Amino acid sequence: MPIPRRSAALTTLVLVLVPWSLLRVLGGLIPLPGVDPARVVNGMFVPPAGVVGALVEPVVWGWAVTAAIAATVPVDRPLRRAFRALPTVGAALLAGAGTLLVALLLLGTVLLAGGGLVWVVAALVALPVAALLVRFALVLPIAVLDGLRGRAAFRASFVGVRGNALGLGVALLFGVAAPALLYGWAFARPEEKVTDPLLGVLAWLLRDATLIAVVALQAQILLVAHRNLPGRSLLPALDLEEPAPAVDRLTRRLGRLTVPLALAAVLLPAGLVGGVVAVERLPEVSVNTSDRMHSMIAVAWPAERGPILVGQTWFEDCLDDTCRTRRRTDLSVTMYEPYGGAAFGADGSVYALGEYALEQCDAQRICRRSKGGLEVLLGSQAAAITLTPAGEILLASATEARPDAPATEDAGPVELKLIRCPDVFCATPRVTSLGRVNGSVRDRDGSRPTRLVVRVDAGGRPVVALRSPSTGAVSVGWCATLDCAQPEVAPIDGPRRPGMPTPEELALLDVGDVLDCRVGHGCDGSEPLATVHRPRGGVWDVIAEPAQPDGLYVRLSSGPWPDRAVLRVCTDSACQEAREVPLVEIPPVQTWWSDRPARERWLMAVDGDGRMVATDPYGLHVVVVTRP
Repeated sequence: MPIPRRSAALTTLVLVLVPWSLLRVLGGLIPLPGVDPARVVNGMFVPPAGVVGALVEPVVWGWAVTAAIAATVPVDRPLRRAFRALPTVGAALLAGAGTLLVALLLLGTVLLAGGGLVWVVAALVALPVAALLVRFALVLPIAVLDGLRGRAAFRASFVGVRGNALGLGVALLFGVAAPALLYGWAFARPEEKVTDPLLGVLAWLLRDATLIAVVALQAQILLVAHRNLPGRSLLPALDLEEPAPAVDRLTRRLGRLTVPLALAAVLLPAGLVGGVVAVERLPEVSVNTSDRMHSMIAVAWPAERGPILVGQTWFEDCLDDTCRTRRRTDLSVTMYEPYGGAAFGADGSVYALGEYALEQCDAQRICRRSKGGLEVLLGSQAAAITLTPAGEILLASATEARPDAPATEDAGPVELKLIRCPDVFCATPRVTSLGRVNGSVRDRDGSRPTRLVVRVDAGGRPVVALRSPSTGAVSVGWCATLDCAQPEVAPIDGPRRPGMPTPEELALLDVGDVLDCRVGHGCDGSEPLATVHRPRGGVWDVIAEPAQPDGLYVRLSSGPWPDRAVLRVCTDSACQEAREVPLVEIPPVQTWWSDRPARERWLMAVDGDGRMVATDPYGLHVVVVTRP
């Protein structure tokens, strides 16, 4: 039975594009220097992207269109004819890319010099550029079908377009350029649109099937355009059901099984992707985005529970490990810096400190709070909370000596206190004065807010750290025992005292950005957004770096790139040799009153198994990493 040429074209496209898709998967598993590693994002396999892939993919695409044209028409040995035309087709692709590059550079130069003329220049450039692109595109069918090579093929395309340039341009615009652009837009970042591995496999399958359909459409449009070149075609009028005289041997042998087997072959890359995800060997990241801004206070991941996200007046329990399903609990206190914070019990209970009041919500989310506020905190200008390993509540407070001083003056010195509360009501607190430090807790310009934290170190000693916004100095208060025998306080950059925690020891307590760039990083903007120490050793941190586009790109703006958050898996705080896992792009945060930079402090926590949850300070991106 004769095989319709449509089946031959389908077989050809599968033989070209399916191996390319398989190569993307298998090649993506090989780590390369300077290229993002392969990873699983929202359940979908994401291969590395780089300049090599950006260069190879247009070549594969052009070869697929060339082979499809040759296989669709009744020519002898179609694939051999297509292969011989490939150098000429490649030259046409390079010429088209060069034309677009020159046009974009011209527009970029005008845009930087003065944006008022950019639309005039764009209109003047568009027509000649479009005319050249139409001629370069027609080189492909001329090289395949007419057997012309090199300059002869280019000369034929320029001559053949005369008198029908507009019609051919419209056909190629909607039949060749538009499908390719729509395909690139629809599948630019498919991992952002899926939520589980099954959808990830289906997205990969849909991408491969759509690519085959787009290439087939482009080949057909180019064939129709070639037939409308006056006097150029050496072929008879095409009958799409007429069998080719020399259809490829594989298609002839398969017979009626050609289409089913070709469709089955399209499933191979998607099946391989599903297997790669199922073996759980790659870093796995889940990203949840939101359009609503919230001021985030803290995050935690208690044992035997999902992550907990704490906002100013609420907290949410993640009901799954990816944090896609959450249950919100409203609080009666409002937390804000530098006054207040949150702490977490081993069973997942939440302690919220704010407005001179303390509220506790147990593991069953039954909440209670101190009535009328905590008298022990009255008069203080900053406060923080933590829990001891035994579950006792520890509060730290910072109180200025002259709170009524003019705004232009320091209100210090500042007295640091450690407060023990037996329960959430704190009716019988035990207060220990750690001492006084120079400076103030007033944030005059908002560039360096006050940071006050309280922690318990590995030896069971309470440690309090205060960063003054007026001086930038960090002071540390500590006790010799859990009962706070021999309390002391001193500047962290001053002479060492017996028992005083070092900056490295303080960093092990995950004190956020209190230390600024004192531990392992220079003050050059590369310091981490957040750092956390893993229970089994090592350090995770999140840094911000420019989010450069994948592959090749042309930049027409002088403005800054958006940033992207990157997880670094390190052996120590210096993080000299790190394994990096890209997380999410973080554009600047725009509000009614200001545009805030993306490089602000993040919140980060790990559970006992080494899984991590992190969020930006506005809750726009909640990222869960289940495998680093």
